[in-house]
Amino acid sequence: MLKAITTFTQARNIAMALTMSFLTATLITGCGNDDSSDTTPSPETEMSSENQSNMDATENITPSAPETEVVIEDEPIAEKATTTPADEPASEGPETHTVMAQGLKYIPLVITIKNGDTVSWRNMPTHNTKSLDGLIPEDAEHWESPINENYDRTFTQDGIYVYKCVPHFGAAMGGVVIVGEPVNLEQIKNADAKGAAGRLVRKAISKAESM
Repeated sequence: MLKAITTFTQARNIAMALTMSFLTATLITGCGNDDSSDTTPSPETEMSSENQSNMDATENITPSAPETEVVIEDEPIAEKATTTPADEPASEGPETHTVMAQGLKYIPLVITIKNGDTVSWRNMPTHNTKSLDGLIPEDAEHWESPINENYDRTFTQDGIYVYKCVPHFGAAMGGVVIVGEPVNLEQIKNADAKGAAGRLVRKAISKAESM
């Protein structure tokens, strides 16, 4: 009788142990399934999600309109008038021309000027200027400047004017002024000029004919 009770008790303990083992195994399996559900997604899954997001964002961007190049054409520049009206010719004022006495010569020997210009004789110690009779325009006024003084004379009549230095005319010191047009050229050619005067006349004719 005692042996039967002992056998029954051992069977019950074994059954209870098996039941506890089964319950324990079931709990462990359930926890394992929960952990696997919370596992971190694989890198490939993350990259796929990121690419999908970038594609969605790209599709939502509205393409901007292409820039239009603006071309600005240069405006034509108005040409400035460079011509002077025929009824308003450009005018030039009178000028002063210098003749220097150097040694026993006047430099330049022959000078051409415009009507209204002035001739200024400089460096005149021991020198002067005097117009020669018959060798200036017929209606022109004769002149003779003081010796040892600079002298200025304004010419207001066209023609050829031959002059001399009185103290040194024997050394052929003299000169020629041609004002505007040489209107008395024939008069000068027909003059019976000799010596120093003849030399000055030849210089005057040569210059007047080359104008």
